[in-house]
Amino acid sequence: MVLTSSDYIQIIVAIIYAIALFYTVVTFKRTKELDQITITETIFNDLRELDRELSKIPSGSQHDSFRTELYSRLINTIDWLSFLVNKKAISDKRMIEYMKPTLMQYYEDSFVQNILADERYSNSYQQFRKLYQRMKMA
Repeated sequence: MVLTSSDYIQIIVAIIYAIALFYTVVTFKRTKELDQITITETIFNDLRELDRELSKIPSGSQHDSFRTELYSRLINTIDWLSFLVNKKAISDKRMIEYMKPTLMQYYEDSFVQNILADERYSNSYQQFRKLYQRMKMA
């Protein structure tokens, strides 16, 4: 069988299409990773700001309502992050492993000590609870 010039052109075009498809897949994967990093960075910036606000509150019972409000905002932010992780919007294993110690510390320190003590929140923050249990098992 003899190959004609049109056969060579078809082979070259097929190779070009394969390279373009590969590049598209790589670009899509990288864009997804960057989106996850951006979302996570934004959430952790919010958490740092809330931590700063909490550290500025003087001790004393007269500031308890403001402190409770900030803890609630902090845990709401973490619950949102937990929702994104649980629903695989953030699925990068390395990123989740990197966040794991911080999230576990937030659960054990901020959540258990400041939120669970309040009966109003007994059924709240299910996504955070679910993520914590999953991280604890791993």
